[in-house]
Amino acid sequence: MKISVILPVLTPTPFLRAMTEFAIKTLRAHADNPFELVVVEAEGEYFSTSFYHSHATYEDEMDSLMKIDKYLTLTPRQGSTKDFNAGARIATGEFIVSTGNDVIAPPHWDTELLRCFEERADCGVASLSAFEPGAIVGPPHALDMIVEGMYSPFMAWRRGGLLSVGWLLDEAYRKIYCDSDLIMRHYEARLRAYRSCRAHVHHLVRMTSDRVDPEGHRRDLAHDERLFYQRWGKSPLMMYGLIRSGQYTYGREAESWTRPINLHYDPNKPEG
Repeated sequence: MKISVILPVLTPTPFLRAMTEFAIKTLRAHADNPFELVVVEAEGEYFSTSFYHSHATYEDEMDSLMKIDKYLTLTPRQGSTKDFNAGARIATGEFIVSTGNDVIAPPHWDTELLRCFEERADCGVASLSAFEPGAIVGPPHALDMIVEGMYSPFMAWRRGGLLSVGWLLDEAYRKIYCDSDLIMRHYEARLRAYRSCRAHVHHLVRMTSDRVDPEGHRRDLAHDERLFYQRWGKSPLMMYGLIRSGQYTYGREAESWTRPINLHYDPNKPEG
């Protein structure tokens, strides 16, 4: 199969399990072609075939839309970065797609991701536009175009032999800024990120983090944010300016580096 989707999950509640089921079924229903789904479940085995089948709520719970091609369970949980990499290491697709159980894929999601690579020889990472609560990433309606940009909750990159030179997520990050770091590493390798305007995912935002150990999430966010800015804070690349500031204006490019931003750590204090 051309695409392997890696889905790390932590689902201690019935709500989070139901949301995961919906995300998986929508991936299957909206794909134009078969793909490999790798689920990495932390601290549980709900989505293992035998356990899930025995606890199915409805008769069709194990239908083809819930097909999981490869499954790992990791206890204790390693953090979503390490969980994702564990799934990526057993994936076989030419392209890796990262997603979450609060990301709902649109029709033709696989076709639209691959079109970015087909249209741009320098495409290293492809993503779709998105609808989030109170925000839109990309145009409000579908447009037949791609733009240089990124949307890290749902993105694809080439697997091939590149994993051996660093296209896994960097495990120095615990869970949050590993995606932005991956984008920056692609840019340093003279590749670019493109976002399709032809399709929008729906992202519900922090559905697990706000319900499972929110204090731990805040600590992880502070750690990862500090690491990202220590590593990339002197980069002159436009993509870094966009990631840091959310905007980049001709003639006022420096503002993307100097504009105050909300930090989740104190840069004047050591990590502790």
